[in-house]
Amino acid sequence: MTQKTTGDHLLAIAKAGLSAVPYVGGTLASLIGDYIPTHTQRSIERFLAELAKRLERLEGRLDPETIDRDEFAELFKSCYLVAVRTHQGEKLRAAAGILSNLLLRQDDPLRLSYTELDHFSRCVDVLSTGAINVLVEAYRLGQSLGRPGDDDPRFNFEDLGKRLPGMTPELLMGLVGELNAMNLVHLAGVPGIRTTHYANYPVELTGLGTRFVRQILDETALRS
Repeated sequence: MTQKTTGDHLLAIAKAGLSAVPYVGGTLASLIGDYIPTHTQRSIERFLAELAKRLERLEGRLDPETIDRDEFAELFKSCYLVAVRTHQGEKLRAAAGILSNLLLRQDDPLRLSYTELDHFSRCVDVLSTGAINVLVEAYRLGQSLGRPGDDDPRFNFEDLGKRLPGMTPELLMGLVGELNAMNLVHLAGVPGIRTTHYANYPVELTGLGTRFVRQILDETALRS
């Protein structure tokens, strides 16, 4: 007999509660019972497929024998929970990127510290998909400026908004605020004389944000 998990019991409780709701309850209960488990399984499979693809690409640069097993277990659990909670490709790709980076050889120049990878795992968990997409556009904007030696490119909020024309300034500032809280971008103070819709607010892409895009999201995948 298959043992039911806590998640199975919670789904059963949710189905029972919704079934009593007039008109829509039966449909919602069916959706939870039939679709949610399948949806979750697909996300886990996509995450594992992305991880396998990353590891194949890094073949020859990996050294799983010397890895700290406790650190790997901790990050794997964090990344696995991301896959359970979302189907968004950006988050699944980031989760795979965190684990594959941890498996790099100690002397690999692109290997990040466990502390930084652990921070990134928290970023993936709490950031909205919209915020991650804004970070990618901030990175692309910084690259387009082409200033030699500029590790933390600065631009105006208005310039970032032009790359996301379907987004209101209020929503965009909310997403930038998410990134600012994780120090992936930095809101560099309030202008002395503010223009409308935050247009002249200075925004900086931090080195942390750059590494998240390049080494966790995988800059080469973003070009395709």
